[in-house]
Amino acid sequence: MLHIGNEIKKAIEENHLVKQDVAEKLGVSPTYLTRMFKLEDMRCSSLDKVCKVIGLSAAHIFEQESAVNVQNVSANSFIGDARAELNITPGEVATLRELLAEKERTIQILLQQIGTITGQDG
Repeated sequence: MLHIGNEIKKAIEENHLVKQDVAEKLGVSPTYLTRMFKLEDMRCSSLDKVCKVIGLSAAHIFEQESAVNVQNVSANSFIGDARAELNITPGEVATLRELLAEKERTIQILLQQIGTITGQDG
């Protein structure tokens, strides 16, 4: 089960935020913020407020639990074998799909421009 307090603490540390500053923006004491790290769950309104202060969406915290874990991915080629282990959240997958679609649109625009320049519309 997801431990909300741990996830918030981890997000603060990963983003190199100063706990005192976070506590001040939340309007709580640093001691109270430390107590919040021990909470296994919390009210949605409180979680939303904390997430806004640390610059993180509440959905990100919950995505951590439903991460896609792919192990023992391997590929063989004439150059050599490759192995990888991936831990990807559904949010990261969605972001990667959006980036891929954006790159595809850019490629299509560039191909059209090249066709216009060379007189090969199509």
